[in-house]
Amino acid sequence: MELQNEIDLDLWKAVSKKYEVEDYSGAIIDAFLSLTETIRDKSGLEGDGSSLVGQAFGGNNPKIKLNKLQTDSERDIQRGSLDLLKGLYTSIRNPRHHDISNDNKATADSIICFVDYLLKIIDNSKQCFDEREFLARVFDKYYVKTNEYSKLLVNEIPTRQRANIAISVVMKRNEGNLNALASFMSALFEKMEEVEKVRVCRVIGDELKTTTDNKDICALICMCPGTYWTYLDEAVRLRTEAIVFSDFENARFNSKNSKFGAAGWLSAWITTDHLMRFNQLAKWTRQAIAMLESGDADTTAFIHKFFWNKICRANRDEITWPLQQFFSEALDENDEDRIDLLEREIKWDHDHPWWSVFEKQLKAHPEIQYEELPF
Repeated sequence: MELQNEIDLDLWKAVSKKYEVEDYSGAIIDAFLSLTETIRDKSGLEGDGSSLVGQAFGGNNPKIKLNKLQTDSERDIQRGSLDLLKGLYTSIRNPRHHDISNDNKATADSIICFVDYLLKIIDNSKQCFDEREFLARVFDKYYVKTNEYSKLLVNEIPTRQRANIAISVVMKRNEGNLNALASFMSALFEKMEEVEKVRVCRVIGDELKTTTDNKDICALICMCPGTYWTYLDEAVRLRTEAIVFSDFENARFNSKNSKFGAAGWLSAWITTDHLMRFNQLAKWTRQAIAMLESGDADTTAFIHKFFWNKICRANRDEITWPLQQFFSEALDENDEDRIDLLEREIKWDHDHPWWSVFEKQLKAHPEIQYEELPF
């Protein structure tokens, strides 16, 4: 028979190189490599051989279900296939993997055809993890916007499918709640490997390259936790930061009706982690100070509500010159309002670096003392 005509094209591509030079044992090994990769992809598991098969097909709620597992016959098929696959790895794959074998064409044809049969069964099986059903939960209007809930969801994603889920969320970003998606993506990034984070950030960067829509830019920034902002291409980062800064310097917020002015909604979503990794923190700090001292009620309201705490936290470990001068002048001039802003930051934090930065000037203000938190 012509093996190429008897098996699936993907399997033929996997075995053809060795099969055509009559390395039949090598072709059998390559067929099992294809089977292993299929099981891994379908289950989301790593591992190999009998151990992988046991994790994928075994247990009360297997990762790969060959049927509905409702009747005794269906459960027997699941258990029998589990035992069969384990036996194939032990009796056929492993000896050829570890020792020299000299299989003929007829043996290779029989084994490879049987592997093809198993692949078809697995391809038609039901995964324990259904991507469409899972994404529906991520975009659920009742999504619980907490770190705990997000981590519980992320833990359900098979290891091999985490990056794919992240990319799917990025591409569907405008269909969900930004707070929910930001929480989910933050938890998901924590679980992904470095290579996966780079892959996802590349997709986010591609989406950010040309967009000028503030809503879309905001969604994409939320998709990329601030901790991983530098994973984006530098040109993309600089362009995005410039767009957000333009919104920031014109930001206004009416505290009476809780409405933004013509600008401010976009920059309000920036987190401390983003600010810490932005190209010019001193520039953002200087602008925040200027807005705080502008005398315009809506401008100062925006800074107080959405930005001042973030600016101070971003400057905590390495205070930028504009903020250091801002507080230094306040201490020298006994400016109570600005001194109050400094006290709020350091009062409850014994290890705050600013105690040392302003050590000499704070001696003239003995009323500013560290206090233990009341709980």
